[in-house]
Amino acid sequence: MRAKPLVGVVLAGGAGSRLGQSKAGLRLPGRRGDEAGPTLVEWAVDRLAAVKGVERVLVAAGNAGIGSIPAGTDVPVEASPDGPGAGPAAGVLGAARSRPDRELLVLACDLPLVPVKLLAALADSRADLAAAALDPTDRWSMNPTCALWKPSALELLERRGAGGDFRLYPTLQDSGLRVEAIDAGRFGDPDHVLLNVNTADDWARARRLAVLADPPLAGL
Repeated sequence: MRAKPLVGVVLAGGAGSRLGQSKAGLRLPGRRGDEAGPTLVEWAVDRLAAVKGVERVLVAAGNAGIGSIPAGTDVPVEASPDGPGAGPAAGVLGAARSRPDRELLVLACDLPLVPVKLLAALADSRADLAAAALDPTDRWSMNPTCALWKPSALELLERRGAGGDFRLYPTLQDSGLRVEAIDAGRFGDPDHVLLNVNTADDWARARRLAVLADPPLAGL
């Protein structure tokens, strides 16, 4: 059993430079595909809130600006200030500082096709750091923005940041941590499950897949 409550963290601070706009406010299609569904932030909040054991969800938006924090879930949702550094690490470290000694279930809002069952598998891991992976035999295919970060991994990230290195991926390679790759292929086509929205083509593909999914991913 988990010793302390689990905190969900939505990373929503990406500027979306290649996309031409902030990702956080993008809206998935509605249930029929011809109406507005949830924003990527709202969708990520709902997915994390649906995982058993999550006591609250923090939205780390940095300077991106997302308007009001999504509401309507059964768990509290609140904004989380950035920690040191920039990029995803700032969001992760900010959440860690605001909820010290908690396990963080992290999901970037630009991964809109990650199912709740994958997040639940991450939450159940006993590793220090568990991340969804395209290829579970290759740590470099693991995605640290769809991952369970436990205090030992967060402490290592904090130490690396103090030395000026805020990259997330090297933490997955640290021999001092118990690291587990959760195979995204257990939950569907891994290239779909971990589709990262970075460009207009990515966004068009994500919207199409969300509508075609059975049951539909969006509008639930």
